[in-house]
Amino acid sequence: MMILGDKRQKLIDDLILSDSLKKLTVGGFVHDELEFRCLKLKYSLEPEDFSPAGLDVIPLWESDASITGFYQDGNSEPVFIHYYIDDIDDYKVVGRSIADLVDFLVGEYVEYDFEKEVRDLLLKTSKTQ
Repeated sequence: MMILGDKRQKLIDDLILSDSLKKLTVGGFVHDELEFRCLKLKYSLEPEDFSPAGLDVIPLWESDASITGFYQDGNSEPVFIHYYIDDIDDYKVVGRSIADLVDFLVGEYVEYDFEKEVRDLLLKTSKTQ
């Protein structure tokens, strides 16, 4: 099942994301390389459940054909996943840390010339954190 609304927001807030990653979770623009890869939720908001069987997914962002999100393991730790809308149950675990999530985004979507720039942008934490 998809976890949405206030509960989704609290679980995302608990991740302590950088400002750029937070912006992606609401469909905001942070870099040209991610412009069409990290969009605001649409499939997740549909009445049909677009989550893998047996997982309570907290969606982070979507593309035109996929969802990136996480579920909590038995210890309430995040497990980041990515899956395509046309094959929901064939999800890929992309990691268990924010660094793993950023590595996935950069490796999957960013051209080589922009990798460092995008990685630095996504990992940069605000001074208040």
